[in-house]
Amino acid sequence: MASFSKYLVVVLSLGFGSLASGSSEDYRSSSAAAFRLASAHSRVGDTAMACARLSQSLEHYRSALVNETGEQEAALSGIYDDSDGMAVVRAKFGCKQS
Repeated sequence: MASFSKYLVVVLSLGFGSLASGSSEDYRSSSAAAFRLASAHSRVGDTAMACARLSQSLEHYRSALVNETGEQEAALSGIYDDSDGMAVVRAKFGCKQS
């Protein structure tokens, strides 16, 4: 099962780059896909890629919000900020600050 999971992660990753073409729906879909990839990487023990995809999911989510609201805001949080919510997410995926 682990080899199939690793295969699935690779296949999904190959098509991931072209998901966000600019619309808020595309960014939301891309955010959700990145989160699913983070989960898949986590399941096969690839913590570094899981955390990278988690960060990418957050970036795409922010892009969707900018498209929807028209307001550009500085990134208020990231996966390595000090908030309790991000601490819970980091713990789930095994992300550690360098």
